[in-house]
Amino acid sequence: MDLPPRAKRSNVFMDAHLNLGEPLSAKQVVRIRDISAGGARIQGKSPGVGVRIVVTRGETDMPGRVVWTADRHFGMEFDEPVDVDAVLKAVPPKSPDRPVYAAALTSGLAHFQRYTPRGRATSFGQRLAGVAR
Repeated sequence: MDLPPRAKRSNVFMDAHLNLGEPLSAKQVVRIRDISAGGARIQGKSPGVGVRIVVTRGETDMPGRVVWTADRHFGMEFDEPVDVDAVLKAVPPKSPDRPVYAAALTSGLAHFQRYTPRGRATSFGQRLAGVAR
């Protein structure tokens, strides 16, 4: 039995919003791990096989249904073919629940060192190895 050729898939790591297709349902941030014109593999909590969902990235809504689920990933089949290039170029969603890392908060600041009463150099409260006293 010959199967039709599988659509070209793009391996990606992109944030998107997921909702259950209801106007007032809460959106959650998920990651698209690979995508083709016919479907995508999503990293995030699966709503369950057969559930209708809408994944949104930028201005592109991708309605479809969950066709498989495994661990922290699930696969969705789109209702209609998606323009993969438009999804790849779309602006990622802004979400207040994303973690903020200390490096992002301190970038652009001068390195801070202070000397304790014992003469040891510290940086943000940590001892620096190899600093002369």
